[in-house]
Amino acid sequence: MASLTKLAEKLKQQKVEASKARRRSEKELQEAKSLARRSSSGLHSVQKKLEDKREKLGEIKAEFTHILARKDSLERLIKIANERLGREMDAKEQAQIDVENADSDDAKQAAAERLAQIIEKIQELKSEIKQRESAEHKLTSVIEEEKKEKTKTTQQIQKQVHTKPTLLNLIKKGTSASEKLKRRVSIAEKKEAKIKKNLQQVNEKLRELARKRREMAKKAALKRAAKRRLALKRKQASRRKKQVLKKKSKKTKSTAKTRARKAGRKTKSTKKTRR
Repeated sequence: MASLTKLAEKLKQQKVEASKARRRSEKELQEAKSLARRSSSGLHSVQKKLEDKREKLGEIKAEFTHILARKDSLERLIKIANERLGREMDAKEQAQIDVENADSDDAKQAAAERLAQIIEKIQELKSEIKQRESAEHKLTSVIEEEKKEKTKTTQQIQKQVHTKPTLLNLIKKGTSASEKLKRRVSIAEKKEAKIKKNLQQVNEKLRELARKRREMAKKAALKRAAKRRLALKRKQASRRKKQVLKKKSKKTKSTAKTRARKAGRKTKSTKKTRR
C-alpha cells in the first residue's frame, strides 16, 4: 500500500512535468507556425512591394528619359537662338552703320526701319532664350528630383531584394522547426497519456486496496461487536445465575431456620408432656 502510494505520487509529479513539457512544446509550435505565417505574409508583401517599386522605377526611368530629351531639345533651341541672336546682333551693328552712313533720307529711313526690325527680333530672341533657359533650369531641378527618386526607389528595391532571402530563410526555418516541434508534441502527448494511464491503474489498485481494507475493517468491527455482545450475554447470564443461586441460598437458609424453629417448638412440647 505504501509503495503504491509513493508510486502514485511519483506518477502525479511526472504527469505534471509531462503536461508542462507538452504545453511548452505546443507553445513553441504555435510560435514557429506564427513565424512562418508572418514570414510568408511578409514575403508576399515584399514581392508586391518589389513589383510596385519596379513598376514605379520603370515609370521614373521613362519620365527621366523624356525630361532629358526635353532638356536636350531646349539646349539645342537655346543654342540655335543664341546663334541667331549673334547674327542679329551683327546685323544690328551693320544696320546702325548703314543708318549713320546713309547717303539719302530714303536710304537712311530704310536702314532705320531694318534696324528697328532687327532690334525687335533681338528682343524676341532674348525673351525666347530667357524662357527656354528658365524652362531648362526647371527641368534641371526636376531631373535632380527624379535622380533622387530613382536612387531612393532603387535602394528600396535593393532592400526588398535583400529582405526576400531573409524571409525565405525564416519561412524555411519556421517550417522545419514546426515539423520538429510537431514530433516533439506528439511524443510529449504519448508520454503524458502513458503516465496518465499508469496513474489510473495505480489509483484503481489503491482504491481496490482501500475497499478491501474497509471491508476487513468492517468485518473486524463486526467480530468485535459480536464478541462484545457474546461477552455481554455471558455476563448477563452469569449475573442471572448468581441472582438465582443467591435466591436459592436465601430460600434454603429460610427453610432451615423454619425447620429449626419447628424442631425447637416440638422439643419444648415434648418436655412439657413428660413433666
